[in-house]
Amino acid sequence: MPFAAPPADPRAHARRAVCLTGRILCADGAAECAVVNVSAGGARLRAAGDFAAGLEVRLELPACGGLPAVVVWAREGELGLRFTGDPAEVACALIGLATYG
Repeated sequence: MPFAAPPADPRAHARRAVCLTGRILCADGAAECAVVNVSAGGARLRAAGDFAAGLEVRLELPACGGLPAVVVWAREGELGLRFTGDPAEVACALIGLATYG
């Protein structure tokens, strides 16, 4: 009996599970966050606060600087970001985080 292949991940960039702390900056202020996973295209975070889809933010990470992003989804203390910068530049910043963070 053949086994079905697992569904393909539709994301353009591979995500990596991480355990990082950072800050989300937006026009209304800042909030501490925990980064659950990250890729050159975006990140999944845990954070307290009101974040709505479409909100423009900046994710500040140690040894990585700030990454401009937009909130794609938010529910029950978690949110998904899509980085709005050039994916190659984001990847370079994340390499710095992996190397020096």
